[in-house]
Amino acid sequence: MIIELGVAKQGRISSPENDETTEIIERPSGGESIIYCNGKRDGQPCKTISSIIVNRVLEKIAESFRDSTALRAVSDQIFREHSGHICGDLCMISTDFESGTIVISRCTNTPVYFYQRGLFDSWHTNAEQIGAVKGLRPSITEIPIEVGTTIIMLSEGALNAGKNTLEADEVEDLILSTIEESSEFSADRMADFFLNRAITLDSYKPQEDMTVIVLKVCNDSPSCSRRIFLTCPVPKYQPFYE
Repeated sequence: MIIELGVAKQGRISSPENDETTEIIERPSGGESIIYCNGKRDGQPCKTISSIIVNRVLEKIAESFRDSTALRAVSDQIFREHSGHICGDLCMISTDFESGTIVISRCTNTPVYFYQRGLFDSWHTNAEQIGAVKGLRPSITEIPIEVGTTIIMLSEGALNAGKNTLEADEVEDLILSTIEESSEFSADRMADFFLNRAITLDSYKPQEDMTVIVLKVCNDSPSCSRRIFLTCPVPKYQPFYE
């Protein structure tokens, strides 16, 4: 089997930079973890906060903490330091080769969609934001790593794009039809599709930051190499010299 991860991001029209942070880390016992966070200070989005939260979680994962333990430890630390004024919507998706499972951890009310064994559903129970309370109880789900599995996370901005034109069940129908019709698409192509769809629904003027994460489990590849491919636009700036 081979794991594919695709991430696509877009900042809101009023800001050149996306305040959400997404990072990938190789797990000490084998596998990968991808962590997304939309950090907030007193309810307002903040790039610095999302970066701090994600990097603290990365440190715990690098120290071989289990996902749930890492999130609880970081949440308690942030709550002690800031008394709930700093928090974040967080989602972590891990492929744990030691247990042979995919672990989905949610500290957000935003759902995560999955397709496995012909079943399409979502994890959508309410979950506390990281850093918002003492004694965090993240929503944790664990499923086996199997060929054909697809997991999709849409941030709040991507999920609510065009909210005046699409109902929740229509969003789910769109995701399911895309999975079924695009089974040969790579994870990054699927992430691009969902992001472009969200931008279109917002009339090409994104009202909120948008992040899309897609994880796919595919058949064996002829290559055993690991690859990471990234494109990142450079914002316009005033050069120091001409």
